[in-house]
Amino acid sequence: MRQADGRRCRHCWLASDSPVCRECQSKALAVRELRSGIVYDGPARAAVLALKHRGVVGLAEELVELSGEIRAADDIDMVVPIPIPLLRQRRRGGNQAEYLARAVASRTGLDLDAAALRRRGWWGPRQAQAASRADRSRIVRGAFAAREDRVAGRGVLLVDDVATTMSTLSEAARTLLAAGARVVDAWTAARAH
Repeated sequence: MRQADGRRCRHCWLASDSPVCRECQSKALAVRELRSGIVYDGPARAAVLALKHRGVVGLAEELVELSGEIRAADDIDMVVPIPIPLLRQRRRGGNQAEYLARAVASRTGLDLDAAALRRRGWWGPRQAQAASRADRSRIVRGAFAAREDRVAGRGVLLVDDVATTMSTLSEAARTLLAAGARVVDAWTAARAH
């Protein structure tokens, strides 16, 4: 697996010669910073898919371990996994982001709160079937609800398996900020090109 390191934009974690890439400079961002451990290709892709669709839960710890050091900013005090719709979670036997979030919380010493953010709807849209980045953003708009009593005034580290277009992470972050979260950073096991 290849590390997602080198010079990268701190907001979207794509390769960049400057700390903030041109695309991120031109838009309002809900996620303050994203960090991803590995590049989403080859064996990394196979491992993420095995965790996600085949329930190989032990891979969560390994993916977090392979990602290298995870440092949360001083103003981050809780880890929140990206939720998936209930029927999808039942079909898969769990939520891959929650497995990763448990490992991240254990590694960083931060509190894990898997109930702070929930997915609206029973099944939810299939972002993977979206034709474009704009479609993905439209599909996830309004997809989340946050518990104000759990997030207000707190710094949140969102955790997911893969960052692709940033649509899911951005919408979840906007939802958390609207519920009173002080700041939202994100960490994913892998980053797609």
